Amino acid sequence: MSSVNPPSSTGPSVDATQCAVGAPARSGFDQLTSGVQAFRFDAFRQAQQTRTHRLSLCNDVVFKALFSRYPHLLSDLINAVRYPAPAITVRHILNPHILPADLEGKHIVLDILAEDAHGQRLGIEMQLQPFRHWPQRNVYGVARSLAGQLKAGQNYRDLKPVIGISLLAHDLFTEHPAKANWHFTLRDSQYPQIQLGQMLQVHIIELRKAEGLRELPAPLLAWIACLLHNLDEAAMTAITHPPVQEALTHLQTLYSDEELRLAAERREQALVDAEDMLDQARYEGEQKGLQKGLQKGQQQGILQGQAQLLARQLEHRFGPLPSRYQTLLSQASADQLQNWSLNLLDAQCIESVFV
Repeated sequence: MSSVNPPSSTGPSVDATQCAVGAPARSGFDQLTSGVQAFRFDAFRQAQQTRTHRLSLCNDVVFKALFSRYPHLLSDLINAVRYPAPAITVRHILNPHILPADLEGKHIVLDILAEDAHGQRLGIEMQLQPFRHWPQRNVYGVARSLAGQLKAGQNYRDLKPVIGISLLAHDLFTEHPAKANWHFTLRDSQYPQIQLGQMLQVHIIELRKAEGLRELPAPLLAWIACLLHNLDEAAMTAITHPPVQEALTHLQTLYSDEELRLAAERREQALVDAEDMLDQARYEGEQKGLQKGLQKGQQQGILQGQAQLLARQLEHRFGPLPSRYQTLLSQASADQLQNWSLNLLDAQCIESVFV
């Protein structure tokens, strides 16, 4: 991405013709006051621009841009999530670029695919919003990364473990409020301490739940705070973990990247649009359901009226109506009621009506 620095702000310009012709002479005090006001306005405008251009690390475009450019920070984040597992070092980012097509759609995941010094594959994602089949997609993605390693002629011993890390801005396991750091591997259901190797691993951090629990290692809590609150200067000054402090410094530089800022804004707008379309679909579905319900209710009311009329005619003709015929009338369709009404015209007994 090219970096385009916004032009520096300048104070309000002064019309030279007003100074030369017809302009009243200004005292030194007036000029000083005007200069102070211009300085204050300039500082205010710069502050507004800085505030406007700041980027949330929760935005998956910003997340991918930062950690793809600084793999050592990605290594620290991964190690904080996987602690107390042995530390890894990211050597390669396999998909460092953000394509225009990646910015559209709610279910597009801007993950980072990386490889460590031992050839292990790592997939890291910042998931902003929940969607229905996310667990299936997550498992599929990890399994595909494992299967995709082998080329023709390669042996299974060449396979390297695949580690998936998902940082969720929402709660996934709502029925377990006291746990937010999850680690899944292939384990026996009866003896969970026995694993079928380490080839497939999935780590899930429910960020907001984890922040409230405060029972995680300090580096991980520092990263969680940064991911959720990097725009809160007061919260960030309390962080002492050096890699997070470095990440905050790099984010300041990223703010001046006009292309990245526009991509992040486009991504946010795409998510809003997707949610709005979903709301509209829900609304239209509710309206159609309501209309169908009204129509069904009207039809049911008509059938009920026809059944009651036929019941009165039967009672007038044959006396009290047995319960079995009352049941038949209450469950009858429009065609059945019409046929029974015609049968009644020539029926000599009630049984012949319901043939």
